[in-house]
Amino acid sequence: MTSLSVFQEKLGILRANWRYPGWGIVAKAFVIFFLAFGAPLTMPFVYPEVMKEFGWTLTQATLIYTYKSITGAIMALFIIGPLVERLGLKAVLVTAMVAEAIGLASFLFVQSLWSYYLVGFMIGTGQAAVIISLKLLVSRWFMRNVGLAGGIAIVGASFGGVVFPLVTSQLIPVYGWRVAFACLSLGIFLVSIPLALSARANPTEEDVLPEAVQASAGVSGERLRAVELDFGFRDLFRQRSFWFIALATCLSAAVDQALFQHSIFYLTNEVGLTRTLAASAWSVTFLVGMAAKFVAGATFDRFSLKGVAFWNLLLGTAIILALPAQGLLTALVFTSVLGLAHGGLVVDSPVVAKHVYGPRHMNRLLPLLSGFNTLGSAIGPVLLASTYDRTGTYLAGFMLYLGLTVVAALLLWRVQPVYRDRLRALLHG
Repeated sequence: MTSLSVFQEKLGILRANWRYPGWGIVAKAFVIFFLAFGAPLTMPFVYPEVMKEFGWTLTQATLIYTYKSITGAIMALFIIGPLVERLGLKAVLVTAMVAEAIGLASFLFVQSLWSYYLVGFMIGTGQAAVIISLKLLVSRWFMRNVGLAGGIAIVGASFGGVVFPLVTSQLIPVYGWRVAFACLSLGIFLVSIPLALSARANPTEEDVLPEAVQASAGVSGERLRAVELDFGFRDLFRQRSFWFIALATCLSAAVDQALFQHSIFYLTNEVGLTRTLAASAWSVTFLVGMAAKFVAGATFDRFSLKGVAFWNLLLGTAIILALPAQGLLTALVFTSVLGLAHGGLVVDSPVVAKHVYGPRHMNRLLPLLSGFNTLGSAIGPVLLASTYDRTGTYLAGFMLYLGLTVVAALLLWRVQPVYRDRLRALLHG
C-alpha cells in the first residue's frame, strides 16, 4: 500500500470517528502549536540582525539556539516528566507558555551577549515543555492513530512556520528586530494559554477505549491492559533498543535543526537570495511540512519504526539537494524536500515511544526522547556554524551530517515495535 493510500485510509477513519472527543483536543493543540511553537521558529531571522548590529560571528549569533536547546534538553531529561506526574499536565503546559512568552518579549531588552543568551534560556525553558506537554496531551487520547493525531496537531507549527517568517521579515525593517520578536508573544498570552486552560488533559480508560479498539468487538479495557509490557521504568535503560532510539533521535535532531537554523543564512549568503526571497523559500519548508505531517503520521502508524527510518533518509536527501542550490528554483527544491523530511520527523517520538513500549511509561519516556532530540538540536546548529567559520563553506559540515542521517536510519531499522505488534495481535487475533 502506498503512502497516499495509507493517508486516504486514515482520512476515512477520521471522518468516521469525528465525534470522538480526542479530535477536539487535537484542534486545540493545533492552535497552540501554531502560536506557541510556530512563532519561535522565526529565530534564524535574528542572526543576521545581531551580527550586523553587534559585530558578532555566526557562531556567537547561533549560540542562542544552542543555549535554548540545552535548556530544553535539561528540562526534558530531568524535570518535565517528574513535574507532569507531580503537578499535572495542564499546569506544566500553562507555566511553560508563560515562560516562553516572557522570553520572546525580553528581546526588547537585549543589549549584550549575556542578555541575548538569557532570552534563549527563557524560550528554551518554555518551548521544550510546550511541545512535550502537547505531544503527551494528544497521545493520551489516541492509541491506534497516535501518529495521525499527532501529525494533525503539529501541522499548527508548520502553519506558524509559513505565516510568521513572512510577518517577521516585514516587521523587522519597519519596527526593528526587537519589537518584531516581542510581538510574537502576544498570541501566546491572549490565545494559547486560555485554550490550554480549557483542555481536558486526563481521559479515562472508558474515554479512549472506542478509539483504541475501533470496530474490534469483544475487547475490554482489561484485555487492553494485558498487552502492556511488564517491566519497570528503570529497566528501559538496560535495553539496547532504548539506546538505539535515543542515539538515532539525537543524531536526527542535530541534522534537522542544523539545516533549519542555517537555512536563512545559507539562502542569503551562499545561494544569493534577498531576505524576502529567502523568507519565501523558507516558508515553503513549512508549507510542505503541513502535508508531510499527515502523510508521515499515517505512514508511521502503518510501518512504525521502519517508516521513521525512511524519513531520516529523506533528511539526507535534503542535504544532497542543498549543495547545488544556485538561485530561487533550486532553493525551492531544497526547502521543499527539507519540509517533507522535517514535517515527518517532528511527529515521530510519540509513535516510537508508544509502538515500542506502550502507554504505561509515556509520562516519563516521551520527555526523555524529547530531551535527546533537544540535545541533538543544541549541538547540530553550532557545530555546523563552527565548521563554516573555520572553512568558509558548508561543504564539510553537510557531508558529515549526511552520514549521520544514514546512521540514524540504520539504528531505527533494528528496533522492533513490540507493544504495537502485541496490540495488533489482540485486535486481529
